[in-house]
Amino acid sequence: MHITVFGATGPAGKLVIRRALDQGHRVTAYARNPAKLDELPGLHVVVGELDDAAAVRTAVTGADAVISLLGPGRDKASIAPLVPGMQTIIDQMTEAGTRRLVTTSTPSAPDPADRRDLRIKALVTGIRYGAGPAYRAIVAMAEVVRASTLDWTIVRLPLLHDKPLDAPARARQIGDSGGLRLSRTSLADFLIGEAEDATWVCQAPILADR
Repeated sequence: MHITVFGATGPAGKLVIRRALDQGHRVTAYARNPAKLDELPGLHVVVGELDDAAAVRTAVTGADAVISLLGPGRDKASIAPLVPGMQTIIDQMTEAGTRRLVTTSTPSAPDPADRRDLRIKALVTGIRYGAGPAYRAIVAMAEVVRASTLDWTIVRLPLLHDKPLDAPARARQIGDSGGLRLSRTSLADFLIGEAEDATWVCQAPILADR
């Protein structure tokens, strides 16, 4: 399988790349600064900004699936390109005939299947009022994905940690019982598996260790 990764230079993005290569997949990483990527045999890199439609088109052409880990950083400058950048990715995937998109988000992006969960509500409320620009970008990115005609999956993430786990992560709907922590290693494995298996097409599960 040929997978293109956006958000490739972050901790989770690097794990997706490494584990996908270890599993025998072909991987293309899209990066603004390729120096931040690990040098791995077989990794193909396309350099560009999110608003560079031609570079994005090059990265997604021929891919079987696109995995995006794009999301707000700590500084406001990292937020502005996200929504138009996601639209560019979707537009170029559509033109290239690449249909499978697996993208990360957070519970801040609501889903019609969500049910009442006081823990999630408290978490989202804190983000909404404490990090308004990031909250609005997260919601808008998910709306752009939902409006597309792609075979999309939005994987909503709780609190991430770096401890590897033996058991795979569990996807569920908000309102079902489950934890609010997730290993980045488990996240990487789930994203790769979901890109291939397409279990949650046009759905937005939350993913956690248990």
